[in-house]
Amino acid sequence: MRFDVPGYPLIFIQKELCKDTSAHEFTYIYKFRSPATRYNYILRADYHNEDVFGIKFYAQPHRHSDLKYSKITNRGDVPNILVSCLSVVPILLAQHPTASFGFIGARTVDKASQRIEGHQNTQRYRIYKELVKEKIGELTFEHVDYEQLSGYLLLNRAAGNLKIKEAAIIDMFTETYNNLLDV
Repeated sequence: MRFDVPGYPLIFIQKELCKDTSAHEFTYIYKFRSPATRYNYILRADYHNEDVFGIKFYAQPHRHSDLKYSKITNRGDVPNILVSCLSVVPILLAQHPTASFGFIGARTVDKASQRIEGHQNTQRYRIYKELVKEKIGELTFEHVDYEQLSGYLLLNRAAGNLKIKEAAIIDMFTETYNNLLDV
């Protein structure tokens, strides 16, 4: 897949504070519109202890679904949508210069084809990994991928000892999202 597309401008909606006692502190919420799919997309950047954002998005028509991050729209425009999502990284770095970023490639749940993808090395994960490697270099971030979880972490080199930082982030995510693979 080629990612030589401009993406769409992000519109900041709000900062939403997390009201539970987890390591999730707050979420920046953005939206953008794809004229090709005629959908608005919601991008959520969840900020956690350990100075790390979890980036996720969904098509607005799926907002009430428990599977909103796993649904397929089958409307195309994937490169522009993903480039739009990735464009949040420099925006957030301007406000949080030592932040790291992580994402999980959710498994596909497609009711039409009766397909439920496994958790490891998902299609979304493979595409996201390709995108990130193409668009984000290694000057600011060390790239770490976790194929078993379909997860990817951009460790900010400004965070100091990267092995210690990676271990702290993994511990925090494991404690905060102990049911991650139940989704």
